[in-house]
Amino acid sequence: MPDLYPKLRVLDGAVLLDDAESLPLTDRAYELIRLDILTFRLRPGERTSERSLSERYGLGMAPIRAAIPRLVQEGLMDKSPDRGTCIAPLTLRGIRETYQMRFLLEPAAAELAATRGMDAARLDRLREVCEAEWPGEGDAAAVHILLANRDFNIAIAEATGNELLARTIAHLQNLALRILFLGMTKDNAANFWGEGPGKIRDAIVARNGPLARELYAADLAAGERCAMQTILGLPDLENINLVNCDVARPPRAPEP
Repeated sequence: MPDLYPKLRVLDGAVLLDDAESLPLTDRAYELIRLDILTFRLRPGERTSERSLSERYGLGMAPIRAAIPRLVQEGLMDKSPDRGTCIAPLTLRGIRETYQMRFLLEPAAAELAATRGMDAARLDRLREVCEAEWPGEGDAAAVHILLANRDFNIAIAEATGNELLARTIAHLQNLALRILFLGMTKDNAANFWGEGPGKIRDAIVARNGPLARELYAADLAAGERCAMQTILGLPDLENINLVNCDVARPPRAPEP
């Protein structure tokens, strides 16, 4: 199965796309815009346009125009006649739905990967991801950890041999990466990483599918808790007056 995502690298704390110049112009536009959305260089809700994106990436209008519908389809951009083109907002509902989908698919993928077995190259890849020492400090180290987590999960998905499942999980991993970039720091990224991936890897090596599924689900739950704690601790969120939120309230009973 071919790799399902572009190779990323970290330079001075910034995530870059490897070999971007070798991609066809349309694919290059799509990958560069998507990377900037996932890593918050293009902010949720930010208004943009084909012209501004063309100037940003030094590409013609045609590649940008072809890339935008793909990003709209993936839920990363919005485009409408009245609002124009903007980066899709990041909402609590979107976060919840992303994790719901991950719980449905990813633990099952870990079980399938263990049942099928993984070849030595893939096992080595997981081992390197689990045991790597992350260079740099602060945000740069957090970026390394988040990308390692993404690579680990996509490697397991690829090992299932089910390309549709693997592509779906790769998309979910990108959505999760955007969530985690919202407020992850080095300290809570290290806690987020934890010992779970090593235990999952060992279960896959032992070809123990049920255990791999159980450990993956537990690690995913811990990661969701960590992400939600980070998000709920954001200063701007703390100052929202909840009574002004548009929520469905049960009707009040008439007073006797």
